Amino acid sequence: MAQLLSWSCRTLLLLPLIGICFTKFTRDGVRSEIHIFHHSCALKKDEGPCKALKDRFYFDTDTGRCESFEYGGCQGNENNFETLQECEKMCLVKEDKSPCQLDDEPGPCRGLVPRYFFDFKSQECKRFFYGGCFGNANNFKTIKECHERCLPALNNMERNAPLKPEEVEAKPKTEPLAKHVEAPLNASHLPMQRMSKPSAKKPRLNRPKLCFSPIDRGNCEGSEERYMYNPRTKRCQMFHYSGCGGNKNNFVKRSDCMKMCMRGVFTADIAYFRVFDIIIEKNPAV
Repeated sequence: MAQLLSWSCRTLLLLPLIGICFTKFTRDGVRSEIHIFHHSCALKKDEGPCKALKDRFYFDTDTGRCESFEYGGCQGNENNFETLQECEKMCLVKEDKSPCQLDDEPGPCRGLVPRYFFDFKSQECKRFFYGGCFGNANNFKTIKECHERCLPALNNMERNAPLKPEEVEAKPKTEPLAKHVEAPLNASHLPMQRMSKPSAKKPRLNRPKLCFSPIDRGNCEGSEERYMYNPRTKRCQMFHYSGCGGNKNNFVKRSDCMKMCMRGVFTADIAYFRVFDIIIEKNPAV
């Protein structure tokens, strides 16, 4: 029996200000999320305004496959590939494709579903809020799933031991290395390690000042969809930007707003070591 795949965005009557997207992948009456590897694959087919007829491929969220279409030759969007292979490489989720270098992506819907993603820069699994539809493959329901997919070495060492907060936070102490050390090949893929003793203070969430700036449409005549952080509701909400002026509480993507203002910047008195980078944060009082 053919798989029926569709999605829709609806606004709940009891929550008129919150639009929540529901994904529906129906097979024998069972629903699950629609999975795509990269968030651009959720964009609708866009032939563009020009009149050329170029054979291209796009990912169709209704069929779950890469389909052919005729591209006009200009503009359009990122869901546009010259070959079927390029489309499938970018959009299909497969076991042999690692999602661990992708950014966290909440997707176009407006839910607040707790999920985990792998932060490639810090080599850690972190929590984020998933909108409820699409996004990308760097999206895990539990921190254990994230570890198993993106930190196989850690998973092998601790396969039989439950993860505890202190085990995730505390790293082995290491002595500072000499100034001149030859880095091994692929050293940029090594996880960060703590050096010296970890701080007893808990990290604190500091939102940048720009997140508290009031909504400002600017003083031009345009109308562009942008996002701003509302400190009263503690959410990133859409507004229409005129195209010039305004303030820095203005983001092109909702995910950028969430990264800057909903997650904020965690500060702690810790020192990190990585083969190619040394990042040190010290407590001025020490």
